[in-house]
Amino acid sequence: MDTLLLDNPLWHSLAGQHRHLARHAGDALWYGPAYAPFIAVAAASSTVEDDPRLEGRRYFLGVAPAKLPERWVPAQSGGGHAVPDTLQLVRALDEPDVTTDEVVTLLGPEHRERMRTLTSLVYPEFFREHTSDLGRYVGILRENRLVAMAGERMAVPGAREISAVCTHPEYAGHGLARALLVTLVNHHRGTGLASFLHVSAGNEGATRLYEKIGFHYRKTLTLTAVDIAKASDP
Repeated sequence: MDTLLLDNPLWHSLAGQHRHLARHAGDALWYGPAYAPFIAVAAASSTVEDDPRLEGRRYFLGVAPAKLPERWVPAQSGGGHAVPDTLQLVRALDEPDVTTDEVVTLLGPEHRERMRTLTSLVYPEFFREHTSDLGRYVGILRENRLVAMAGERMAVPGAREISAVCTHPEYAGHGLARALLVTLVNHHRGTGLASFLHVSAGNEGATRLYEKIGFHYRKTLTLTAVDIAKASDP
């Protein structure tokens, strides 16, 4: 894998594996709002054209354009999962094996409502109605209740991102997040893919968990938030 691709993972996702979902605004590519609030450019010099379909909070990761359309205003990222400094961690294919005895369920459309219920509680900023269509999602059920989940979002040649790692507060500290991560990294390894993920700077608990199962810090990327005003009626 060319790790330099990870400097701009959103662009390589939208120009590659997710190109069937990509919408265009000049040189920029973006996901529909039901999938993710992300937009990407290949370089800071890229030209971004206004598009009336784009409105609300959007995010660039790693690479952002030097010039924005008039109704696009740089914004302060919020707390939680939306701080500007985003740590990127990578788990290479040659990391040692990891295992889990936890029963992990492959999530499908029948779990979508339960996924939204969980993420609205602990991961509200980036998970949308069709985010789970971006990749493979797994979860842990207790009495038919989804209490923990994680899945795939961005994709670059040779690697897959793990995202939406979340556990209901009532089940925190039970090792469920680890079980989900192990399941996904083993699936990636079995298909010849490295794994990568992003974590907000300062989230030391999550970072320690990722490091214990073989993820290593690669780079700090900037999460750039913009607020796009509603387009005026013609």
